[in-house]
Amino acid sequence: MNTEFTFTTITRDNISQYKNLCKIFAEYKIHTLRNHGETPGGKKMFYNLFNGIISRVSESDSDYFVVLQAGKEIIGFASISTVASDIISISYNYGTVNDFYISPKHRRKGYGRILNNYIEKIFRDNGTAIVLLYPDPVNGIPFWTAVGYRNTGINQGWGHYLVYCKHLTQNEHTAEIDKAILELVKPTDFISINPYNKSQIKEIYCVWKEYCNEANRKLRRKDIKNMAWNARKNSAVSFKSLYYQGKIIGFIYKSNDEISFILPEHRKEEMLYE
Repeated sequence: MNTEFTFTTITRDNISQYKNLCKIFAEYKIHTLRNHGETPGGKKMFYNLFNGIISRVSESDSDYFVVLQAGKEIIGFASISTVASDIISISYNYGTVNDFYISPKHRRKGYGRILNNYIEKIFRDNGTAIVLLYPDPVNGIPFWTAVGYRNTGINQGWGHYLVYCKHLTQNEHTAEIDKAILELVKPTDFISINPYNKSQIKEIYCVWKEYCNEANRKLRRKDIKNMAWNARKNSAVSFKSLYYQGKIIGFIYKSNDEISFILPEHRKEEMLYE
């Protein structure tokens, strides 16, 4: 590879030099969410998200947004946190790869590994021993596996947003960290209903019909979206679907009262949902 490339850490001070970066980021996020089975909102939402990321990395010692480019052409970028707590809850520090993108025309040319090697150096320089990420299920899993990440099994019950990890260094806590991660692996997952996710709404509606038939309740299609929006806007409300081996088999809705339901054929396995 003879192409000369450079790395630039983006902050408020130099973002004005990268006028197309926000647009590229928004298109990448929309595409990635669709690969995860989501139905994303408009680009404006992701423009706001991007600006929030740049504001955060400008003020933080643990967050970075790195651009890989050849001349003025953007080849890819990565957003990382050397200290994070938003993927899993364990009593050990870990880093995260929040976003990772290589332009389609530059893929399969080794640039992904080059960018990954660069961010791994940032992690190591900051003392980060283990890194976690959600791989893109369409484009990401083969790449992350090739550079040393493994599937932890977390979220396997849901089948989406699988958690992959890599130990950058081995230390006295390595075995303890692996044990703590293993304890989080369950055959089922409770996942919040996303009103933007059409496939999830459609699937939960089928379970909702079963609940209405059993509870002798009037069936209304709009109830599902109303409940999902209510939970999204009100922190005191919760609407979660119960997944088992990638399929929705029940739900729980908590507001002023609580509605919970599990499909009859799965009730004998109730010990799995604790």
